[in-house]
Amino acid sequence: MFPTATYQDRRRGLRAAMGNATVLLCGHQAVPRNYPANVFPFRQNSHVLYYCGVSRADVALVLTAGEEILFGPPEHIDDVVWHGPHETLDQAAAKAGIGTVRDIADLGDWLTSAGGDLSYLPPYQTNVLNWLSTLLRKPPADVAGGGSEPLARAICDQRSRKTDDEIAEIEDALAVTHDMHVASMRATRPGVRESEVAAVVQQVALAHDRAQSYNPIITVRGEVLHNNHYGNLLGAGQLLLNDSGAESPMFYASDITRTCPVNGTYDERQRAIYDVVLKSQLDAIAAIKPGVLYRDVHLVSAHVIAAGLISLGVMRGDPDAAVAAGAHALFFPHGVGHMLGLDVHDMEDLGDVVGYAPGEARSDQFGLSYLRLARPLESGNVVTVEPGIYFIPALIDRWRAEDQHADFIDYDAAESYKDFGGVRIEDDVLCTDSGSRVLGPVIPKTADEIEAVMAT
Repeated sequence: MFPTATYQDRRRGLRAAMGNATVLLCGHQAVPRNYPANVFPFRQNSHVLYYCGVSRADVALVLTAGEEILFGPPEHIDDVVWHGPHETLDQAAAKAGIGTVRDIADLGDWLTSAGGDLSYLPPYQTNVLNWLSTLLRKPPADVAGGGSEPLARAICDQRSRKTDDEIAEIEDALAVTHDMHVASMRATRPGVRESEVAAVVQQVALAHDRAQSYNPIITVRGEVLHNNHYGNLLGAGQLLLNDSGAESPMFYASDITRTCPVNGTYDERQRAIYDVVLKSQLDAIAAIKPGVLYRDVHLVSAHVIAAGLISLGVMRGDPDAAVAAGAHALFFPHGVGHMLGLDVHDMEDLGDVVGYAPGEARSDQFGLSYLRLARPLESGNVVTVEPGIYFIPALIDRWRAEDQHADFIDYDAAESYKDFGGVRIEDDVLCTDSGSRVLGPVIPKTADEIEAVMAT
């Protein structure tokens, strides 16, 4: 856990922002995999972790103008029998500076007797929704629609600006992630299955006693943006995309992507596309500083990608006009990045309050509509920068059939890349007072650096 004063300061700030409201933060419950005693690995709700650091099931944190209470299950001898000696809830509460601990069975009655203005976040897990429904004695539909936007905005305001301690946790995670990616590169060669490379990545994480911060994407089908299938055999001439990251001991995420040649050497076409993506990423990182809209950082990457594809004959015309029209999104359909912290997509359970300023709506343009973060950057924000170029056969076919952006896209040239897959390059970046800093140890990123690792 962080120092006690850290959690006390965080809660004090939230209580001040919420005035006289009673704040209820529900932790996660153990989720059965196929029968009650066989559960999925437990991961605590990140807001509970942020405000009290308690990583155990079935707890809830209540904050009022004058009181802080941690509700949880009372200790039972069976806990020692099955799980051995462990920190009690009272001890965990004391480390977080919380003086009052109560039985979780009393929470519903306590909330009823407290009355007044209750603020909670909209639950994103069905079991927590049903629990809240029972606690609040309301139908689940009413509970789902009753989340507090002021609470979401207050939490977002606090969690968006990372402290030095939080940045150290992210860099700790990145040190392990570095080893995961280097091991992946060295394991990549023709005849190996994706699952074998995924196993190497998991081995590194487990050897450091770390969870991965999300299900890794390790695939030769890099054009499938969220591909969690590991059944393909790596073949000569393919690219392997590895999007994976470890968690820190305090549950902070890392999120890195590298794309390497299965042969160990990029061919001419692969290197040309790779270098365009790399330039788009480096230019985007250089554009980061306080006050800059992250939408504009995205557009920096988009412009470089459009110009690069024009130089390669896949697109044509003026790159500014192509980006304004959204033609580049055939090859770069997602946003350039998102917030990073206790969640790999930090606080996205709160919705667009994280990525968009009050009153600002998402664009309805294809590609730009997927931008998760568009608001002005602040010092202390940690973001991912992850542009990519993808050749998605079904999307190429659809756009060609609809004659979309024919002034900007050479569809005959695009057809010749249908077997290419995709390239994505991603780093985790801190917005500083004067610009930006790539976090963590240097993970091989240029084509020459990756080829050199794969040769060892």
